[in-house]
Amino acid sequence: MDPAIPIVVALAALAVLVAYAAARRARRDREQLDAEGRLAEGEVLAVWQDGTAHRVRYRYTPEGAAQPVLRTEMAHCLRVLVPEVGEKVKVRYDPRDPRRSRILRAGE
Repeated sequence: MDPAIPIVVALAALAVLVAYAAARRARRDREQLDAEGRLAEGEVLAVWQDGTAHRVRYRYTPEGAAQPVLRTEMAHCLRVLVPEVGEKVKVRYDPRDPRRSRILRAGE
């Protein structure tokens, strides 16, 4: 048996654990944002493909803020579900940290 096989298996297992932890953290953050976040209207400024996902650059103004917040979000979905440039979108943001936000999809 090749002595590198156990090392490769251990690294693969570690990669799976790291990916699982990141996915759990992202789901927990999204659930917290959905429960505690506020709504604002935003506008899509740019959309571009980045590998297998799309990036969406948007801006919105949190309640009581003088300046809009600019954010870029990764959209892991079909191109037909990605908003178009200039489209008005609903944004849910964290009132304690308005940089934490996400675009709401239809029906949310």
